[in-house]
Amino acid sequence: MKTIFTAIFIILLLSACTKTLDVKLRSTEPKIVIQGNVTNSGGPYYIRINKTVDFDANNEYPPVVNATVSVLDSNTRRVDYYKYTGVNGYYISNNLFGQVGHTYKLTVTVDGETYTASSTMPNFVGINQLDFVQTKILNKTRILPQVTFTDPAYEKNYYVFSLAVNNVTYKAFYAVDDRLTDGNEMVQQLYMDSSYIQKRDFVTVILSSVDKNVYNYFNVLQANSGASPTTPSNPPSNISNGAYGYFGAEAVSMVSQSF
Repeated sequence: MKTIFTAIFIILLLSACTKTLDVKLRSTEPKIVIQGNVTNSGGPYYIRINKTVDFDANNEYPPVVNATVSVLDSNTRRVDYYKYTGVNGYYISNNLFGQVGHTYKLTVTVDGETYTASSTMPNFVGINQLDFVQTKILNKTRILPQVTFTDPAYEKNYYVFSLAVNNVTYKAFYAVDDRLTDGNEMVQQLYMDSSYIQKRDFVTVILSSVDKNVYNYFNVLQANSGASPTTPSNPPSNISNGAYGYFGAEAVSMVSQSF
């Protein structure tokens, strides 16, 4: 039976910027969905825990309110225990600050079942420039954001981009790697399916450097967005014990500009 959940890509830079993505999954029974990250931008950080629902059920994802949630900084051996916020399955960190090169281990216990995930924060890669380019789409001239950044040489890098327009998160994302562009200046145009930039719009672009597991998760979601809705591939979660979702340690760069 098909199920559906909402994947939340949470990035905290100056203020919370939340990306919401509708993702279809193949499953025969309700599953735990765990979503969250740690970034180099400072806390608080959030972990969201929900359960899947049937595809034909109401578009509501029951929050898990009785979980025990902790994140271990494997480099410092410090453990931060998250508290439930009382809202939509979100748990909030207490005293955690993400650092590049550190490995973070998530542990979640729900009804006697334990789920774990581990992620190492990659090196920081900054956005050099945000531009706006004219593109012909369906015989109409559209304005799209375009970012330029420099990929570090001699290392494997994975990136996920997200954006907001007038402080409203655009419901899409862009997963790329440097397989063919190692060490080069990279230019990434952020295609917008149904919304386009207008005069005086305020645009924010976030570049997240992620590990391979997090990239694989978002890359499959990206592929599913153009696939048949009846045969989606389940995103490859990096969380143990059959849970859906992802946990990532991400080095983020953000730039904002008015058109």
